[in-house]
Amino acid sequence: MEGGACHAGGVLTFLDASAIDDLLTVSELADVIGDAFGSSPRFARSAVDVDGGELLLMPAAHAGTLTVKTLTLFEGAPAHGLPGVQGLATVFDAVTGRPLAVLDAAAVTRLRTAAVTVSATDRLARPDARVLAVVGAGEQAKGHLAGLARIRPWTEIRLHSRGVDKARAVAEWARGQGIGVEVHESLGTAIADADVICTLTSAADPLFEDAALPREGLHVSAVGGYGPARRELPAALLARSSLFVESADAALREAGDLILAIADGALPPSPALTELGAVLTAHHPGRRDATETTVFTSVGLPAEDALTCDLLYRRALEQGAGLEVPFD
Repeated sequence: MEGGACHAGGVLTFLDASAIDDLLTVSELADVIGDAFGSSPRFARSAVDVDGGELLLMPAAHAGTLTVKTLTLFEGAPAHGLPGVQGLATVFDAVTGRPLAVLDAAAVTRLRTAAVTVSATDRLARPDARVLAVVGAGEQAKGHLAGLARIRPWTEIRLHSRGVDKARAVAEWARGQGIGVEVHESLGTAIADADVICTLTSAADPLFEDAALPREGLHVSAVGGYGPARRELPAALLARSSLFVESADAALREAGDLILAIADGALPPSPALTELGAVLTAHHPGRRDATETTVFTSVGLPAEDALTCDLLYRRALEQGAGLEVPFD
């Protein structure tokens, strides 16, 4: 439906988290998420800061639709029985401007974040990687485990979280999906001799020392720690690694791991950053050899949301999913 989205007139489709989960898996999205890194213009994210949190606005276009994702990040929300991340994504027809759909933005974010991580990890981890360590058992854990479990024949999948009960609950869910996950109460044992490490935390300080990590062949995907004041990884790891990002401009504005390593002097002011799109389009080889250490630092891009929402909306039309409400 290039050049516009089709829908019966005067109807707005609502997709909640359950509908989104039913329509599209992380692995399915990972197979096509590379289209978000093509020749489309880069769309900037903006923020409105208030006491206690911020509102993020992410506009972008994909195929025949326009999407604006609005997301709130409030650390105090859980004290009121609410998620720390909430929001809506609105989809518009790119030809007429008519509103078409409203989606749960937190669910969209979980889905597309995991899909990007899976796509990057699949290209950058060694083909013979067999030990996966996931650090963090929050909102992102299930989607990442579901997607990462399918990119290698892992002999071990380890899960660590400061909240051991949360880790055990996620591991039980994973086993119900046929994914063998072992909970490690010790972060040290979880990451020791791992081939791939995926961090999904809101840490403000590095989770581990570089000395605790394998010296060769490691791949790390750092997904949590959004914002310039948060970091998950030690600066020494970044200094000895090949660095990959979604967008160099966005990463240098928003990725605390990079920003703080530059401030520490571990990285130069303009570090060598390879954009994921170059790897996905074979303009860059990604990992060059089995001994190289690679790090992918994710901050998310509006184009990823636009692609995801466009695909979800079109699948909803095909399958009659979601709640349709008259809208003129």
